Amino acid sequence: MREVRAIRFDTLVAPHMDMLLRVAHRLTRNAQDAQDLVQDTCVAACEHPADLEASTHPVRWLLRVLHNRFLDLARRHRRNPVMALEAVVDGAPLASDQPGPEQLQEQADDERAFVRAFLQLEPVQRTLLTLRAEGHDLAEIEAITGINREVLRGRLHRARRSLARCLTDRDAWTQVRAGSTP
Repeated sequence: MREVRAIRFDTLVAPHMDMLLRVAHRLTRNAQDAQDLVQDTCVAACEHPADLEASTHPVRWLLRVLHNRFLDLARRHRRNPVMALEAVVDGAPLASDQPGPEQLQEQADDERAFVRAFLQLEPVQRTLLTLRAEGHDLAEIEAITGINREVLRGRLHRARRSLARCLTDRDAWTQVRAGSTP
């Protein structure tokens, strides 16, 4: 019986582990929380193998479970904040291999600003933008989140606009601090 479960897991879940971890990390911006989120998703897959096997798109089923677990995690963090934003942002990796010190600083500042802006979004907005960044089309995101396509389009638009507004506010504040006008 265990061998059959292991084979099912290997065929239905294991091929998607890297993608699940990437999505979870983008949502949580924390390696430990991302691993916990993926582990919870895998536990759900093991506890409900019939649901996973009955799904015509196992990756959608897995992402839906991941999405729901992320929303639960976000609600728990909102009620009981555990980690300071600076602790998450400072651990963000740099994007380039060999730029100069000024470029490194600028890239780090931009990346921290993006992460801060991304973390200011509502959890559902972060989920939608992350799934879209992973290359999922609207039909797949609709299947994963259960959000009607027309509502989904509006929410994606508002999520992008909110992210842009947070980044624009950051740029205006930086210019004011530097002594120039926006």
